[in-house]
Amino acid sequence: MSIIMQSNCMDKKAVYGVLGLLSFSFRLFLEFQSSIITGINGGYYPVQVRHVLEHGHLAMKDMPLVFYVNAFVVKVFAFILPSQPIDFIIILVIKILGALSISLLVFPLYKFIHHYLAYRLTKPFEYLILGFALFSFSSLCLGAEMMKNAYALVGFTYFIYFIIRFFKEKSNKYVLLSVFTLLLIGVTHFGVFAIALIFLLLFLICVYKVRAVVPILITSVIGFLIVWWLDPFRAFNAINIFEKWFGLPWRIAFYPAGIASFILSVFVVLMLFLTIRNKKVETSHKQMFTVFMWFIVLLSIPLLRFELWRRFNLMLFIPQLIALVLVFPYLKASYKKKFTVLLSVIIGVSVIFNLVFPKTNSISLDAYNDLSEMSNKILNPNETIIIVRHGLDWWVVWQLKTKMAQSHIKINDTITSKYDDILFLKQNKGHNDLYPGPGSPFFNPSIPENSILLYASDYFDLYKWSEK
Repeated sequence: MSIIMQSNCMDKKAVYGVLGLLSFSFRLFLEFQSSIITGINGGYYPVQVRHVLEHGHLAMKDMPLVFYVNAFVVKVFAFILPSQPIDFIIILVIKILGALSISLLVFPLYKFIHHYLAYRLTKPFEYLILGFALFSFSSLCLGAEMMKNAYALVGFTYFIYFIIRFFKEKSNKYVLLSVFTLLLIGVTHFGVFAIALIFLLLFLICVYKVRAVVPILITSVIGFLIVWWLDPFRAFNAINIFEKWFGLPWRIAFYPAGIASFILSVFVVLMLFLTIRNKKVETSHKQMFTVFMWFIVLLSIPLLRFELWRRFNLMLFIPQLIALVLVFPYLKASYKKKFTVLLSVIIGVSVIFNLVFPKTNSISLDAYNDLSEMSNKILNPNETIIIVRHGLDWWVVWQLKTKMAQSHIKINDTITSKYDDILFLKQNKGHNDLYPGPGSPFFNPSIPENSILLYASDYFDLYKWSEK
């Protein structure tokens, strides 16, 4: 009997391994559809990693762990490929590590499904859950451009696993593992750290109620201090929740993946609610279902500011799939079949969608190459700031090694006293606005009167600001 069980275990591990490799290969294929990094903020990671290599610290305050790991791997690749330019190696490494990120979910999911559950999932449902984790809209969207988010979500999956193991076994080991994982998430990505804290607070409230007040206060203060230490700007935004977080997200129409995630959330929350109402379900299970129900509701409310709503929906596939696994034994056979079909459809449509409409660059390759042509017009990069549209900003920093500011920035005494040259870059073509229309953030800066034209091409006009 033990030999058969070991054989089944090895078979399961082999399936998880194969799916993980397929995920890595498919994501790698998507990343190398372009020679630069896709997405609106594609240039952000190269800028940060190069700055770590050249100066030993980040160019802009952020959660640092992923950038330093990338910088270390770049050094390893530079040793192996000494003839290759360092900029090429930086982009190569970021693409590879970006493709690897979500594929690592096979490890915490295997532990959760095979080391925690007291029941067995049917093989089709189990493998669809794994496929959903690796090939859903959200997971495929989290490529190199959103690597911090992706790696932090792997940590978040471990965090949930340790929390529910503690809930079941009351072992201090899982308290320590939860705290350690939370700290790792904290130095990886602010958004995932925030939702991990929300999950923890909901868990404490649902399980311990009044006794949770002191742990909640301590956790909130420590979490805020960690964020403030690493990035005060993000901590300030967290304080101004009503000013920064709420508003009708009209650009939902340009984000069908978020709509699909919201629809799935509705079904998952409905199943959790019906299961909680079932008198045959143990109180402890109801408490955990309640945590997941409210957590998914909070993250999927479509009244959040668009960018926040979009990012939260990118993270929702983890609690969605874990909630489905937890509620599985209480689902009617008909509901199991419906979720099996729904997950299959989401996975299939997601893979086809990403093949037919892969994530694009924020600028075309011709525009990217044209940026380097204007470098001889910038006499002192260290004392120069270029005002540019969103989506072009980080590639300007990467190619021209100057400072940048986005289009809404106004010229004032602070800027004029800090920089010798203030430039405006207008993009004529070769750009991707992601979502156009009124209110879109992807607009060119207004060129002040008396500005001097330094460079003109089919793609760009570069102006120098002048007071006269």
